[in-house]
Amino acid sequence: MTSDSSTDLAPEFFAKMVESVGVGVGIYGENGRYTYVNQSYADLFDVAPSDLIGKTLWEIVPEVEASKFDGYWSSFADGETRKAETVHKYNDREVPVATVTTRRSIDGIAYHFGTIKDISKRRAREREIERQNERLENFASVVSHDLRNPLNVAQGYLDILQEDIDRDELQLVDNALDRMSALITELLELAQSENKVGETTPVPLQIVARRAWDNVDTSEAVLQSPESNPRVMADHSRLQQLFENLFRNAVEHAGPDVRVTVGTTADGFYVADNGPGISQKKRDRVFETGFTTAQNGTGFGLSIVQQIVTGHNWRIQITESPDGGAQFEITGVDFAE
Repeated sequence: MTSDSSTDLAPEFFAKMVESVGVGVGIYGENGRYTYVNQSYADLFDVAPSDLIGKTLWEIVPEVEASKFDGYWSSFADGETRKAETVHKYNDREVPVATVTTRRSIDGIAYHFGTIKDISKRRAREREIERQNERLENFASVVSHDLRNPLNVAQGYLDILQEDIDRDELQLVDNALDRMSALITELLELAQSENKVGETTPVPLQIVARRAWDNVDTSEAVLQSPESNPRVMADHSRLQQLFENLFRNAVEHAGPDVRVTVGTTADGFYVADNGPGISQKKRDRVFETGFTTAQNGTGFGLSIVQQIVTGHNWRIQITESPDGGAQFEITGVDFAE
C-alpha cells in the first residue's frame, strides 16, 4: 500500500515553510500553552524555541490576564482573524510587536495560529517623530512670540510712511510683512496641529510656484517652472510654503545664481537645482529639525517641508538631479481633473 507522500512530508515541510516566512510564529491551544514556536519568534528573546513551548500566553504577553483567558478564547469564532499591537516579554526582554492571530480547527481541536512581527524600529521612529514635533512646537512658540513684536513695530512705522509717501516699493514691503505675519501664524498652527493641513482644493502648480519664488530672496537665481499648469489637490497656503522653503534651501546651499526647476511626474512633482547636491549619508538627516549644512541656516526649513508633505499624506525623497544637484521628489499627489 502506497503511503500519502504529502502526509509523510507534512511536519518537515510545514516547519520549513513557517521558518521561511521571516516573522515569528506561535501556536497555542485552549489551555493557553504554546505547542509550537519558530526560531524567529524565539530570537526575539534570544532563546531556543523549546524554552517557550509549554509556556502560557499570559507568561509571554503581560497584557493577557490568566483569569480572563477563557473569555478571550471563547470570544473567537473558527476562522476569525484579529490584529493587534502589544508587548511580548520573556527573560526580562520586552519587545513591541504586531500580531495577527487566527483561530483554526484541526481534527476538531481549535488552535490559535499567530504571527509576531518585531516593530521596535517603527516605535523608535515614532518616538523620534514625537520628539521632533515637540521641538518644532517649542521653536514655533518662541519664533511667533519673538518675531511678532518687531514685526508689529515695522508695520506701524510702515503705516506712518505710507501716509506721507506714495511709492510702489512701500506696498511691496507691506505685502512682505503681511506674508511674514501669515507664515508665523501658520507655522504655529502647523506645529500644534500634528501635521494636519487645511482644506485641499485644486491648486495651479505653476502659479503657486511663481508666487513662492517672488516671496524668496532669490538674487540672480533662475526658476524654470512647468510650461503647462497642472492643478494638484493641496492646501494652497501650505503648498506655497513648501515651495518657498525648497527655493530658499536651494539658494542657501547652491548659491545666488542657482537654476531651480519645478516639474511634474506621473504621481507628483519635484524641485531640482544645479548645485552641489546632497550626499547619500546626509539625505536621511536633512529633514531633522535643527540639522543644517549652511553656515547661516536654521535647520528648520526642510523640517517644515516634511511636515507639510506628511500632512497631505504625500511622500518625499531626495535624489540627484540631471545637473548633479539636489532633487526633492514629492509623490502620492492627486491631480485635479
